Amino acid sequence: MVVIRLSNTKSSNLAEEISDKVPRSIQLQALVDTYPNGVIRGTQFEIGSLSGEVGKSLKISVDSNRADFMQGMDFSTSEGIGGIAKIMMEGRGMTLRDVMEYFSDYLDGPEYTRPPENPIKPNLDAPAPAKAKVQIDINTPFDGEHFYVSEDGEIICSVRRYISKDDSGEIMRGSDGKAKKEFRQFSGQSTYPKMPETRPLYNIPDILEAERVIWVEGEKCADDLKAMGYTATCNLGGAGMLSVKSAPSYDFSPLQGKQVIIWPDNDSAGIKIAKLVQDLSSKAGAKSVTMLSPPRGKPEKWDVSDAITEGFDINKFLNEPQHKTKQNISLKDNSLLISEMFVGKAPEQKFLIADTIPLGVPVVFAAAGDSGKGMMTLDLAMKVASGFSMQSSFGGLVSTHGNVVIMTAEDDKDELHRRVERLDPRRKRFDYEHDMRVLPLPNLGGVFPMMQKIDNSYVMGAEFERLYEQILEIDNLALFIADPMASFVHADINADPAAGAAFMGMLAQLSTETGATVMVNHHMAKIRENEPIKTPEQARNLIRGTSAIVDGVRSAFSVWQVDEKIGRERCKDLEITYTRNTVFDGGVVKSNGPANRDIRHFIRNQDTGLLEDRSQDIRNLALSSTIRLRQDNIYQLIEMCERNGEALTKDGKYDGVFERLRTMQAIEPFVIALKNESLGRTTIKNTVTALEQAGRISGYKFTALGPNKWLGTMNGPMANEVYEARTARGNL
Repeated sequence: MVVIRLSNTKSSNLAEEISDKVPRSIQLQALVDTYPNGVIRGTQFEIGSLSGEVGKSLKISVDSNRADFMQGMDFSTSEGIGGIAKIMMEGRGMTLRDVMEYFSDYLDGPEYTRPPENPIKPNLDAPAPAKAKVQIDINTPFDGEHFYVSEDGEIICSVRRYISKDDSGEIMRGSDGKAKKEFRQFSGQSTYPKMPETRPLYNIPDILEAERVIWVEGEKCADDLKAMGYTATCNLGGAGMLSVKSAPSYDFSPLQGKQVIIWPDNDSAGIKIAKLVQDLSSKAGAKSVTMLSPPRGKPEKWDVSDAITEGFDINKFLNEPQHKTKQNISLKDNSLLISEMFVGKAPEQKFLIADTIPLGVPVVFAAAGDSGKGMMTLDLAMKVASGFSMQSSFGGLVSTHGNVVIMTAEDDKDELHRRVERLDPRRKRFDYEHDMRVLPLPNLGGVFPMMQKIDNSYVMGAEFERLYEQILEIDNLALFIADPMASFVHADINADPAAGAAFMGMLAQLSTETGATVMVNHHMAKIRENEPIKTPEQARNLIRGTSAIVDGVRSAFSVWQVDEKIGRERCKDLEITYTRNTVFDGGVVKSNGPANRDIRHFIRNQDTGLLEDRSQDIRNLALSSTIRLRQDNIYQLIEMCERNGEALTKDGKYDGVFERLRTMQAIEPFVIALKNESLGRTTIKNTVTALEQAGRISGYKFTALGPNKWLGTMNGPMANEVYEARTARGNL
């Protein structure tokens, strides 16, 4: 056994003593903190180089039961490394004394008995380790220097850049072709690299004067942004030095009250450190923290400087609305006052189809099989791309035009050609103002997943990810359609709420990034013959899958086949032949904003196969002028009572339309007109029934039990779940 004492050893033995005395678990933690980009695989710790780059070239043993613990080899340079002291000196720019101070809690014992020498025979075939690098000091030539200064402009420390060179003086380069660099921090009067006790942010004077600060991973990137007129910063030592353990040594206080934007490098380490910076900025009192996600398709390690070199639109990127922003909420902030927050005219809701389908949101279009979903969405797409005004679709006017993309998993090119020809026999498509691109996947190699489940995580399919990048490059995209939903999701979207939520989140991201309406066609459950759909609420509940599907979109539209008796009556009135799958009702069944919730009546065009809105025709044919006026008056009565919190029922001793009308003293013209008619109870009940069948009113309930008996309009307080009863009985 060999007995050593700290005070009587040379530097080489000091490094060995650190390896012997410091618990191996503590050494492992120090290794991970030194190289946050590294990965533990089995008994090996892998990192790109001693400089901390991402990669697998440098492998270090982390098996605490083996004698070669913390021994390793950089196979790209044939450089050997041994011991935690050498690792920290290389990775952190520390001196041996710095390392000793770091582990001082474990080095104050008087004696330590070392274990026997490594019994494992040396590997004679292994490449010989390279000569140890010369320790960098204040006199070592460097290739660049950045200064960290205080609020008053006094130098706190400097960062020097050293280009790595081989024995012949040639610049060493990484796998990306870039020169390998090392950085060392100097502070105070130290001859050797040394971090200041409190580690500052870069460009403190600029930060204090700015409202918005961009955090990046290095001084060069910060300087490049400054040259373009932005205020940027980074932490001392770069992303590799910042960790949860080292965070208390960093001063993020200059970010207090600032709008912080975090722009990480495009790699896993960048994303990891960005989350830590987000947390530290928030704790420092930043007004808001916005996390940027590097654009899709950019190479690994892509950063600010790369963006500038390639002419990337940085201003647009910084101001895109889809970035995730974390606000530091304070009720003392006057910007939260209603008088400050809501100034000027409220922004107008934009629609793809007026009062029906919003623009720039994910939308589910649900219908039973063989109802003509694909035909309706194809017709909508052609009208959006055409640029022609005054065209109706889904029961409303197309109000936004632009470029369109359709992906269909069911129809091949020939079938789509036949459908387009039926919808556009005069071939006006050759004069469309905008582009419409159709992807008939059966002809293009088959269907691929937009989303799939891998290792219990839901991820974007690789092929769609490539297509996604191309979609983002389409200017003025107004509509994206995927038909049907089930073909593009390789997960149990109908049973797994997490799958539904993940897919809808992806659609929301696409709509946000493009500004387009993203519509997916989906199926409804089969309607029971004895339970026909009468209300939008019933239709919504029949959309297949978990509630996450409908909850995850801003709008949902459904069409459903009506009862055969009603269907035959409508066809008779319209003087057309009744056949199965001819007569449908439909409408908005979910909307997070304003929308026309009236039930629309669709009839299939026998020539094109398209469901066309014939609501007005059906309404006009069904009503004489007297009947129509009576219905309008009773509709206004129901609407008024609903608005006043005094909802009516179809019949009833106290709340029925007949009883309430008889005792009502109101002076409204429609009330007077109804009183003058001296209507009987049966006539009023039949009129209310006709209004229900026409989709102008519906019955609602407000408890789990009981029927839908309270009458309300399709877009009133009851439909929007904001009704407040004001009668003595509560009307509930």
